[in-house]
Amino acid sequence: MVAFWLGSVFNILGIQDDFYIQFQRSGGFTGISNNIDVDSKKLDASEKEKIRQMIDQCNFFEFQRVDSLSKNIPDQFQYVITIEQGDQKKTVELTDSTVPEHFIPLINYLNQKARAAR
Repeated sequence: MVAFWLGSVFNILGIQDDFYIQFQRSGGFTGISNNIDVDSKKLDASEKEKIRQMIDQCNFFEFQRVDSLSKNIPDQFQYVITIEQGDQKKTVELTDSTVPEHFIPLINYLNQKARAAR
């Protein structure tokens, strides 16, 4: 009953509860890539909330890319994260040398999930 009520409130307020993430890690010394797609509709409530908190913590949809002079560091990883939530869709591209600290939990989580899915 409470879940139904909360779902109704989210719909009335226009807050989208579901999200879809595409994650790709490439580069590194071995060049092995890690990829995963995460559909929140296939997650349990606690995992969905955990990911949502990480997205909020890094202000994903408000994030403005910061260019770095150290982009061409050999053997670093490159990360491409695309998140669709409601009418929002954004892609963020980062490297090991340009990852802001507040993105690390999300990247680590998605990378672990990609490794487990292999």
